Amino acid sequence: MKRVSRFFKDKSGNIAVVFALSLVPVMGLAGVSVDTARLVNVRTALQAEADATALNAAVGGPDQNHGAQISAMNSRVLANFGDAGLSDLSINGAWDGLDFRVNASARVSTMLIHTLPAIGDSVRVSVRATARLHQPLLQYEPPEVSWLDPEAGDYNRIYVYCYDPDPEADKTPEQRRTQRTPVQDNNGINYLTRWPNQYSWPRCEEGETISFELYNLRFSRTNPERIDHNPDNDANWCQHSPTAGVPNPCRHRYFTDTALGNGQENHTGLQYDILETVLCESADECRPTSEGGIITSGKNRTPAQAERGCSPGRYMYYGWEDRPPGLPGGTANWTQMGWTDRDYDDIRIVMECPQIDTSAERYVRLIE
Repeated sequence: MKRVSRFFKDKSGNIAVVFALSLVPVMGLAGVSVDTARLVNVRTALQAEADATALNAAVGGPDQNHGAQISAMNSRVLANFGDAGLSDLSINGAWDGLDFRVNASARVSTMLIHTLPAIGDSVRVSVRATARLHQPLLQYEPPEVSWLDPEAGDYNRIYVYCYDPDPEADKTPEQRRTQRTPVQDNNGINYLTRWPNQYSWPRCEEGETISFELYNLRFSRTNPERIDHNPDNDANWCQHSPTAGVPNPCRHRYFTDTALGNGQENHTGLQYDILETVLCESADECRPTSEGGIITSGKNRTPAQAERGCSPGRYMYYGWEDRPPGLPGGTANWTQMGWTDRDYDDIRIVMECPQIDTSAERYVRLIE
């Protein structure tokens, strides 16, 4: 016992013991500083490469092959860091509407930090860059396919127009809508093909977007001429009663007033849940599932909304509900104004995504 007591009272060698005990955390902290600085440098360089690649690819536009830009970035990164412990490099890029996004990641080996518990011998570094192509002149073409439900009790007509979404423009909603042109109705009339000398597809100006109007005329499937009559005379045939908020209850006009945001269509003019949108990789995909496509059918459902922007080579499906949910009035049957079957197939249009006018000046900027 005396020997043990003397051992604990003996202070010789304290410095050596303290140094030995503190060496591990000191070396760990030193490793943290060295490796952290190294990881930051690699990440900064990788981010700069991603930014440059996104910008260069975006300038070419969605219709150009961006594979060369991705390959060039891969080669540069490996040339600069291949001998510095960088491995498992992954780089990919893709268009989303008018946004080109680059995602890149790699593993960077550590020099000293892995001496600490639970720290591996490499750390994954990830970056992302998105460049937006500001190409205001988009060339839209007439619909590939359009269907209007011939069984509807209402008369429906689809119009197309150009919309100016500029918030700084001192214009009324009517002034923002130009080149309004009838496209088709549910009497089987295609205005563009039947009267090509009278009606033509709009060519929007810079900054404008193609938009649609649905004109729903209640109880008039067999009386389409009413659309041009004086609304003051609607009481002679309309089965709905006017209210303070709906003075013409048998005439409903729905404007999409489409604006592009983050490469996606925003239908700023729609107050009701009236439109279903689905992005298709091909025209064949934009068919009902019963015909081998991807378009859902059925009543009393929530409409799908496209989550990606429309870029060249793809197609956008638009499915309309001519009697959207949320209108005032009774809902027991179709003679009441609030009734809806929510099938979103009363009007169906398939549009090819717009082409970019390569003759106009274009510029890009990073948005993330």
